[in-house]
Parts: sequence; C-alpha cells; structure tokens
Amino acid sequence: MADSVKTKLIAKLLDICQPLVTNQVVRHLERKHALFLTEAVKPALHVVIGDEKVLYQDERGYNMQFPVAFQIIFDENRDPEARSDAFEAFLQTNIEADEQLGGLASKITYNGAAPFVLEELKPVALTVVMYLVEYRRYKAAPNLGY
Repeated sequence: MADSVKTKLIAKLLDICQPLVTNQVVRHLERKHALFLTEAVKPALHVVIGDEKVLYQDERGYNMQFPVAFQIIFDENRDPEARSDAFEAFLQTNIEADEQLGGLASKITYNGAAPFVLEELKPVALTVVMYLVEYRRYKAAPNLGY
C-alpha cells in the first residue's frame, strides 16, 4: 500500500529537520503526539502533528489541513532567547523556502512561535514553532494529491 499524501508530508517535514541532527545542533529528532513532553536527551526536536480537518470538498476530493508544531527542548543557558531565535530562524528558512513542500502541499503557513522556560523543570527551555499545512487528496485515494 502506498503512503498517503499526509504521511509523505510528515516525512518531508522530518527530512527538513534532519540537518539539525547531522550537524549536531540537536541530539534527538522524533515525531510525538503531544506538546510539552520532556526529553532525557537534549537538545531535542519534537515534531507534533495536530488534528486534521477537512476545509472543503468537491467532486474530486478533499482540501485538508493539519497543524504541525516543532518543539525544541534544550537546557537553559545564559541566553535562551538567542538560542530560541536561532532554532526559529533555521525552521523558518528551510520550511518557508518551499511552501508547497516539493509539490505535496497546497501551502504551508507560518502560525507563530512561543519561546519559554519551564520553571518547574529548570534549566529546561522550550521553543514551539507552529505551521498550518494544507493539501489536497482524491476521494478514496489518500495516496494521491491533486
């Protein structure tokens, strides 16, 4: 069975983040199902896929949308804001360079960022960078986009 368009999109998003691991900027990259999960290995990047919804449908298929959040977890140092800014800039540069993600998506839209420190888990700091991903797929053929 062929991968769905959504599965291919998620794989593409993970591939975009892979240079952070290759260049040892983060030690761990993983898809998770919820935000604010802790990680023993830091710095880490969690890619969290939210609930998918149908924006509209026509006789051919569906226009779908799902949120994706990139949660960067690192030990707070003297300047966590600068470190958060660097992570944000990497993601913004590499994701927004191809807002159709190689033709898989209709568009990807930046939806903000939220850097903060978890006081109860100090010295852990987080940054969450959010996007909305839209794509089209045919009815009864989730592996085919249009």
